[in-house]
Amino acid sequence: MLATLFRSSLNWSPTSIATKTQGTLYARLYHRQHRPDPLHLPAGHRSLLPLVLSSSNLVLQASGSIVGTRMEDGTASKQEPVVPFFLSVPTSEQRPTGFLRQEVLKAIQGDHGNHKSEGKNSPWHLQYSPAGDILSISFAEWVNKGGKYARTMHMERLVQEWRHKQIFPDILRGWSNEAYPVYHHAPVESDTKYGGNPVAFAIERAALPLFGFANFGCLLTAYFRSPETGKTMLWIPRRSITKRTWPGKLDVTVGGGISLGDTALSTIVRECAEEALLDTTYVHDNVRPVGVLPFPNRSPTGWILPGLYYLYDLLLPADGSIVPRTNVADGEVESFELMGAETVLQNLLEGRFKASSALAIVDFLIRHGLITEASDSRYVDVCRLLKGDFTLPVPWQ
Repeated sequence: MLATLFRSSLNWSPTSIATKTQGTLYARLYHRQHRPDPLHLPAGHRSLLPLVLSSSNLVLQASGSIVGTRMEDGTASKQEPVVPFFLSVPTSEQRPTGFLRQEVLKAIQGDHGNHKSEGKNSPWHLQYSPAGDILSISFAEWVNKGGKYARTMHMERLVQEWRHKQIFPDILRGWSNEAYPVYHHAPVESDTKYGGNPVAFAIERAALPLFGFANFGCLLTAYFRSPETGKTMLWIPRRSITKRTWPGKLDVTVGGGISLGDTALSTIVRECAEEALLDTTYVHDNVRPVGVLPFPNRSPTGWILPGLYYLYDLLLPADGSIVPRTNVADGEVESFELMGAETVLQNLLEGRFKASSALAIVDFLIRHGLITEASDSRYVDVCRLLKGDFTLPVPWQ
């Protein structure tokens, strides 16, 4: 009797068990918030760690005097000395704003010497060691008294002169006439010397690598969950083969740099319209900020390219009513392709993605539960290194 009541209370029957099991599977398959099954790395790969190490490849010694390029095995190559750039004469607590390679250091020395020989005040302060080596470079005190506008004016004069004299042509040929911000380090609560203004000065975007200044941008991944298979599908563009940087590489759905006076949100909404012809209202209302991504990068020719990117996810309708489309007039994208997460992972491991975008995609796969400890033997290290320390000044309010 008790057994009969117990079975009755559970509505027990072989049919009901099958129905409940099928219902659970159905809910997991079609509800986009369910935890997906983690991906399996392709044969021959145990971890995404080599990809993360070789993409976040800038190695800077704790002393800030030597940089190198990190390889897939974590070792550093192509090491060379650099000199820190400060906004003002450095104190023991002050942190640098950028780092100068030797050829840039010599060019600033030349500009400093020209001012001196002409009887003018140099806009630069050079700090020397007892042995006569330059320890640091900063703006002269009289320039800093003029604030961000004076610093901007002297920096603009210098890089414009280099451009006209064909100095550093490999860098300055990418001149874009876009002003990018360089920030003060965020002050402590009691420090009011910056008057609440985080921007120290502005500089032409193309010149950022000459000084090792940080570049700030946005990276967005558009995706949906297939109602037929439950698989995560990503919209992946191929960069135009005419792009000066990373031509023909795969990318996140949309990306762009944050220029002076702009915000991360307004930048990504605008870039979605320009690069992917996505409706601005839909993007503004549905885009989801998901954090930031440090990108300590060094170019193949040794230039220091530190970046920090705001990350966004954009869930698109699974019915294909809203999709990214190539904007021929913009010329940034060759084509868009809809890829399953497994295909995206394969392309990541084959080195087909632009470096910063590869890191953003890895971050996406982790956040969406597609890469876990079950997939990656070095999962914790991958997560830790994706969010590594960023020592240069960043935006603040």
